[in-house]
Amino acid sequence: MSTDAHDGTQLPDDAHDDVDINSCDDVLTHVFEFLDHETNDARRAVIAEHLEDCSPCLRQFGIEQEFKALVRRRCGGDAPPPGLRDRIKVQLTTVSFEEDGTQVRIERTSVETYTEQLPGERPTA
Repeated sequence: MSTDAHDGTQLPDDAHDDVDINSCDDVLTHVFEFLDHETNDARRAVIAEHLEDCSPCLRQFGIEQEFKALVRRRCGGDAPPPGLRDRIKVQLTTVSFEEDGTQVRIERTSVETYTEQLPGERPTA
C-alpha cells in the first residue's frame, strides 16, 4: 500500500494495475481530464474513490470545478482554436531554468488516445 501525501490515506498498490494514480499529486495531475470525462473507466474510478477519501484533494477538485464553470460562463461557449489544449498542456509541463550560463529545459508530456470501433465498422488505417 502507498500513503497519500495529504492525509495518510492508504491506496492499494494493486488497485487498477493499468492506472498510475498513487498519490494526491497524481490525482491533481489528472483532475481536468476527470472533469472533462477524458479518462478511462478504471482511472476515473480510482480518482473518484480518492476524492471521496481525501478532503484536501476534494477541496482542490471543487476549486478546479468552479474555475471551469467560470471560464465556461465568461467565454460564452466559443470554440477554442485547434491545438490550444495541447499547447497549454506543454506549457504547464515544461520547466526552464538557467544557472551559471547553462540553460536547462525539461518537458513531461503524455498523450492518451481512445478509439472506439462501432459494430460493423471496418478498421481505419
